[in-house]
Amino acid sequence: MDEIGLDETERALLAAWREARAASRRDPVEQQLLDTWRQWRRHPATTPLWATALQHRLAAETPPAPATGLADRNGALPEAPGRLLGMLLGGAVGEFVALGRVGERTTAVLFVLEGLIRAHTNARSTGDGDPVGSALAGLQRWLHTRGVPWRDCGADTAQPNGWLVTEPALRGTGSDDPAMLTALARVAAGHAVGSRQQPINSSDTASAVPLGALAALWSGDPGTVFALGGDLAALTHGHPNGHSPASVLGVAMLWLLRGNSLQTSLRQGLSGWQTGRTALTRALRLGRLSPAGFRPGRAHLDAMSTGRSGLDALAIAARVATACEDDFAGAVESASLHSADAAALCGQLLGALHGPAAIPPRWREELPITELVERISEDAATEFGPYPDESDRWQRRYPTTESAEPQAPSTTDYRTGLTAVPRLAASRDRFLGAVLGCAIGEALGMPIAADGWDEIRARHGADGLTDYIPAGHPSGRLGSDTQLLLFSLEGTIRANVARRTTGTEDPARHIQHAYQRWLHTQHLSWPRAAGEFLGGTPEPDGWLVRQRALFQTRNPGRTMMRTLIAFAKGQQRMGSPDHPVSDSQGSSAIMRAVPAALWSNDPAEVFHVGMRTAALTHGHPAAWLSAGALAFLVSRLMNGDPLATAVDAALEQLTPHTGHEDVSRRISAAVRLARSGRVPPGDLERALGVGSTAAEALGIGLYAALVCDGDFDAALPVAVNHSGNSATTGAVCGSLIGAASGAERIPERWTVELELYEVIERLAHDAVLEFGPRPPEWADRYPPT
Repeated sequence: MDEIGLDETERALLAAWREARAASRRDPVEQQLLDTWRQWRRHPATTPLWATALQHRLAAETPPAPATGLADRNGALPEAPGRLLGMLLGGAVGEFVALGRVGERTTAVLFVLEGLIRAHTNARSTGDGDPVGSALAGLQRWLHTRGVPWRDCGADTAQPNGWLVTEPALRGTGSDDPAMLTALARVAAGHAVGSRQQPINSSDTASAVPLGALAALWSGDPGTVFALGGDLAALTHGHPNGHSPASVLGVAMLWLLRGNSLQTSLRQGLSGWQTGRTALTRALRLGRLSPAGFRPGRAHLDAMSTGRSGLDALAIAARVATACEDDFAGAVESASLHSADAAALCGQLLGALHGPAAIPPRWREELPITELVERISEDAATEFGPYPDESDRWQRRYPTTESAEPQAPSTTDYRTGLTAVPRLAASRDRFLGAVLGCAIGEALGMPIAADGWDEIRARHGADGLTDYIPAGHPSGRLGSDTQLLLFSLEGTIRANVARRTTGTEDPARHIQHAYQRWLHTQHLSWPRAAGEFLGGTPEPDGWLVRQRALFQTRNPGRTMMRTLIAFAKGQQRMGSPDHPVSDSQGSSAIMRAVPAALWSNDPAEVFHVGMRTAALTHGHPAAWLSAGALAFLVSRLMNGDPLATAVDAALEQLTPHTGHEDVSRRISAAVRLARSGRVPPGDLERALGVGSTAAEALGIGLYAALVCDGDFDAALPVAVNHSGNSATTGAVCGSLIGAASGAERIPERWTVELELYEVIERLAHDAVLEFGPRPPEWADRYPPT
């Protein structure tokens, strides 16, 4: 079939299908396969767990394991997002079947889940996320949807914010269990917040028990989950029988998300609660001994308990779920004979066990909030998964309360370029913008990098080149500057992993190792490319070097190749400003310094690391000082400084360094030229050069960014349309504007055709995770070597 218009996942799906059928010819079943696949993606509630796992396996590489309940020691759990959706929908459907409407337990669960997403977003941004406090704030928004005026909900914001509180389907009045409403009203009136240690009341009803299931998302540690589950329920229910079952449910859910059996998961949960163990163990035994096809009736359930406590409801749900393990509808209908609480809990358990596809389609269709549950479940899987959303859109969707003073980022004893800034999400988007901007600018300028302005104008019109052109190969093709930036970034990530684990402070050796891996991609065997690193790494390691699309020669600079080959042969040591390995001031030194902006929140240290990165191969002061200046500029732009302010600071940073004159002169000339407005390419070349040296490339790229006032579409053509090295000048301009405005503001037309866009985005995202307040443990992906 025609594969035009398919996305990468769909192409991977077809490739896997064809491989399984051992046929490369067209297959009449393929369109049906794609239609079914797309139906599952449009309606996640219809997706079986095996398809969720298949999507995970079709990914380009194994993602890192998040420090949440959606991973175990072997990595991220491919079925966990489907089981999470099953748990949320199962609970909602259970209560809906029992009450005939969307119930208060369901809406409270959704608002607490929203609170936990906000707390985790804040934890990623500042290192300080309070799940219980954020859950309380979510319950205050839930209280508002029950008809209580916002001023009477006890919140500390002028208006309720976020998207969930605006959903009309979640609004209602009253509750069939007033315990939650009255507890929240007491807090709003000034009473201390409820906790297990200081009960807010003596309520033992079950309406808060379903909240405990959400604790399984926060951590992979059962002890943490057990405590958090009880804390969530204790906000409104003070009796142990009202909040301890939530602890049990949280641990059971943690095990269910990992694919364990229902019996095993429940036994793991109840092992932490001695008081309720007898009743819950009896319930499990009764369920296990039930004959096949048996549904407990009202008499059977009343014989167990006629009470309505959290312990009673969980015991009923456990018995029914184990007796009717493969019959979701029968189990929920049976549990609803006891109470809406038992039906909701039973639905949560079996939904997590089997996934959303086990829920009868008619119930999914009748539930008015199915699509809403799908949306927030997908958001939760994103936030607690390996690649949380870092965009401003996410911050607007899940706003966090920011204090006037920056929070301490974590327990680490150093500050990176991301853990120190006031608005981390924006800074992370700006770093991604800097990396994408480099790639886009180089891809635009590379086809005309060897052309004079007259030739460019003759071929592309009076305005010159304004969009990608194929030039004998697909448009949006990366060049060697971007290849080297990616390997520099990988080396910087690995250096920070080493800094966290071994205390290594100088990233230069890790970046040198990364350059030798890049040299391997230029058609040199690893033993010939590795140099002194061969002893410690007999094979090139890490995930980036396994991206076969990087094994392309894209006209790298002679200095790069010559110095790296000499290092590989043992003919020279690592270069540095004090011990130069060449006298080159070529422009290929500059772009790979961009990752230095992440290394520290100290601008002087960023400048130094940028210099060290360039000096590994380029020994002339103008080369490594230009690289240091670019890293410094990106760092300041990530921090929110205007470009003009960042330029003034960069000139001050340059002045004390011997040999800065050429670099400072080019930067100052770029500023003066920009003040005079747009000039013809000839005047640009006379004032700033043609971009053949690092200082010239920095000046031209800076001029274009300044004169176009950060307009990406306008600035890139200015940066590339001149005689000379259009690829590097475009890359410099793209990085500066990307760092100033962020990736979200780069027009989509530049990224849709960009070669290896997914790899670039994934690597940059990994970088912001590594340099954020809570970096993952991913030594296999980024070995600290």
